[in-house]
Amino acid sequence: MKALARAQAARLGCAYFFLVNGLAYGSVVARMPALKMQTGVNDAQLGQAIFCLGIGGLCAFPVAGVLQARIGSKMLVGVGTALMLATWPLIGLAGEWWQLAASFFVLGYACGTLEVGGGVQAVMVERALGRPAMSGFFALFSTGGLAGALISAAASDIPPAAQYAALAAVFLALLPFAMRPLLADAETESGEKGGLRLPPLPILGLALLCLCAFLSEGAISDWGALLMKAAHGSTDSVAALAFAAFSATMIVGRLAGDGLRARYEMTALVRTLAAVATVGMAVALLAPHPALAIGGFALAGLGLSVIAPALFSAAGNHPGVDPGIAVASISTLGYGGLLLGPSVIGFLAHGIGIPAAMLLIVAMCAAIAVFAGGLKRSVPSAYGARPAE
Repeated sequence: MKALARAQAARLGCAYFFLVNGLAYGSVVARMPALKMQTGVNDAQLGQAIFCLGIGGLCAFPVAGVLQARIGSKMLVGVGTALMLATWPLIGLAGEWWQLAASFFVLGYACGTLEVGGGVQAVMVERALGRPAMSGFFALFSTGGLAGALISAAASDIPPAAQYAALAAVFLALLPFAMRPLLADAETESGEKGGLRLPPLPILGLALLCLCAFLSEGAISDWGALLMKAAHGSTDSVAALAFAAFSATMIVGRLAGDGLRARYEMTALVRTLAAVATVGMAVALLAPHPALAIGGFALAGLGLSVIAPALFSAAGNHPGVDPGIAVASISTLGYGGLLLGPSVIGFLAHGIGIPAAMLLIVAMCAAIAVFAGGLKRSVPSAYGARPAE
């Protein structure tokens, strides 16, 4: 009974870190017009500053993987969260381009550090509970992003710095309570302390699948509405429904994902969902009516919803590999795809048009379905012994 209570408490503590990570991202993105106005940057400069946010995360992942192996994921999430909460108000105080870019880089670095530590904690929570939990954590990140956007909309009449300072103060006060129940890292079979090195080939394979999944997510989010206009002649209001449908089924799928993973074998589940995403994007491209295309986007969101959480769980549970190194590796390629995907689609669209460029997403989803067999070598038959009740 004590073990079960400890695992449930750790799950609640881990939920805080996924929620605050999403909340920070959502609140910053939603106040982008205000940040642009107060810094006086143009569209190109703002794009460069936003790019620094992604670069900060990519720089953090490999370093965080090494740090996790040395100081533990519990300390790592604490450091990452503290840095994020300290940087949050500074973004609202930025008055020039370089200040905005620098604060975005540090925020990205902090969120990337938190991503690795939080991912390892999520893996250990799954092991302690003896059942899947990763998809629910991803759903909390999405929920945090939505909450951040809604809070920002309600606070649109106050300066971003005041909003961010208030949110940072609240979550800083909650930080010690969230850290207390987190789990201590388990020893890996290899017993290595970690270092800057290439992960094993099976982990690289999972990371490449995650790249395909996140590249697809990013491209659909950024280019879905434009595809509706280019391929189906939709109005702006109808085109916006494509992203709404994709996002809604993504959240619903992640809320249901842990139950699906507990019921079905992971490789078969990922292959099936990747096939659903492939069909969904094909429908979005080829449908004769905008309503059917929106349905295709909904299918794509449902299909992609559980794939990334499943891949993170598989990487973190791979035998003989430190979970921090595994999560850092899959995060680096995965979020690299999320960062570069929209740009790749833009480059292709300039030459061959948006509908033809989005065929790349169909190919990415199909590739996940074909190569998902690598999951069999990374997922144990069980997450570990169930806690004594």
